Amino acid sequence: MFRHSRTPARRALVALLTLAAAVLAAVVAPPSPAFAAPNFKAPFPCGQRWTYDHHSAEVRQALDFVRADGGTTGGTPQVASAAGVARHYSQPSGAGNYIVIDHGGGWTTYHFHLSAYSVPNGAYVQQGQQIGITGSTGNSSGPHVHYEQLYNGVGQTIAINGVSLAPYPAQYNQKYLVSDNCGGSSGGRYLAGSPTDFTGDGRDDIVAFTRGSFNDVYVSPSTGSSFAGTSVKWNDFFGLNDETLLSGDFNGDGRDDIVAFTHGSLADVYVALSNGSSFAGATKWHDWFAPNAEVAAVGDVNGDGRDDIVAFTHDGAGDVYVALSAGSSFTGTALKWHEYFSIAGEYPALGDVNGDGRDDIITFTQGPATASDVIVALSTGSSFGAPQTWHDLFAVGTEQPRVGDINGDGRDDIVTFTCNADADVYAAVSTGTSFAGTTVKWNDFFCLPGEFPYLGDYDGDGRDDVIAFTKGSLNDVYVGLSTGTAFGGGVKWHDFFGLPNETTL
Repeated sequence: MFRHSRTPARRALVALLTLAAAVLAAVVAPPSPAFAAPNFKAPFPCGQRWTYDHHSAEVRQALDFVRADGGTTGGTPQVASAAGVARHYSQPSGAGNYIVIDHGGGWTTYHFHLSAYSVPNGAYVQQGQQIGITGSTGNSSGPHVHYEQLYNGVGQTIAINGVSLAPYPAQYNQKYLVSDNCGGSSGGRYLAGSPTDFTGDGRDDIVAFTRGSFNDVYVSPSTGSSFAGTSVKWNDFFGLNDETLLSGDFNGDGRDDIVAFTHGSLADVYVALSNGSSFAGATKWHDWFAPNAEVAAVGDVNGDGRDDIVAFTHDGAGDVYVALSAGSSFTGTALKWHEYFSIAGEYPALGDVNGDGRDDIITFTQGPATASDVIVALSTGSSFGAPQTWHDLFAVGTEQPRVGDINGDGRDDIVTFTCNADADVYAAVSTGTSFAGTTVKWNDFFCLPGEFPYLGDYDGDGRDDVIAFTKGSLNDVYVGLSTGTAFGGGVKWHDFFGLPNETTL
């Protein structure tokens, strides 16, 4: 959300015996594992979106994945969903070329139908490390990722980030998975919008969190027509692996700060305040919020001018928790503001959609065209109200939704990027009670496959613009300014910012 006024990753014989035993075991109920499973992540690269199914002839509890983000399935790398020892196998009449990763404690994962191996046999691999290339070897009708999780040789229901993918769909394009398998560095999967005016001059800036072994934070401030600076480090230790990284004005001084949600079993929340030219050292503002696989978000939900933190459990329960900013900490641990909103598979977000100065919660259901609703629950200042359908066809399937005030009327609108070969950008503006427009295209060539789109008011005119970080080998940054009814053509505002594995906002 953007509030310009401040008021919005054995040898052949043994393996074949294990495979046969697992097939027989599949007819009985899987045993309860004695050792906790690793925190498995998607078996395909960071940021990619795939759809999956489980057909009736499938072995054990396997899932098949194909790309659903405009990229080509065949030739895409497969990555380790958790660290372990990777071994090569081949079964021409069945699994084709495949890799089994032994994660320890009885846990293994299988990757079938590879066109090539990317690591030596017996190599130890890290989570997110490339292990092979997706192909169609063996008994396969086309390129896809065949992926399994097994405990003591028995197939288990697949869980990613601790969340079960069951019930499995029987066909593609019913359910989707966005990978946060970034070599142990996710940075957050659901980045729908957060303000980035770090200098407090009324123009949104750009930030890159390097994560990995350096954990640096770089900022390039907006001049109104470009982003200035390439290697201006604002913090030299912030944003560790697997943390969700966002921004917001947490102390209400008119400058946006940065926040890190550690998740896991600690579930700490750290903030580094902006002084206008750097971020201060990280300070713990909460010691138990958004644990494990919960989705963290930022917004001023009570309208006091300070951004608060929100956690979506993003499971069957669909609970939403809030901790309000007190200016130097976030207060409250188990303050439930909603008890059923944005379940697993949906895309949660925040924004002030009715213009009352309080950020509301939004969820994009992201199903097929017949089930791509946008649901809103308005903030009362102390809770979120009943869910209301504000749009019935928006951000279909693989598209990437964002939230921001694109026409400058004080109400946050919704934008969706196809990020495929068409590279279309669609918008629906808020009327205060709904989002208007279904096929209103605001730009017909912006955000190609592999690029990361976002929103922000980069020229300070009160209207949010579109931005694309190209990543890849070029690492360019393009901006399309809003006219209030369309986004202008992409203009390069920076020629080297935001490397492929960095989190950019």
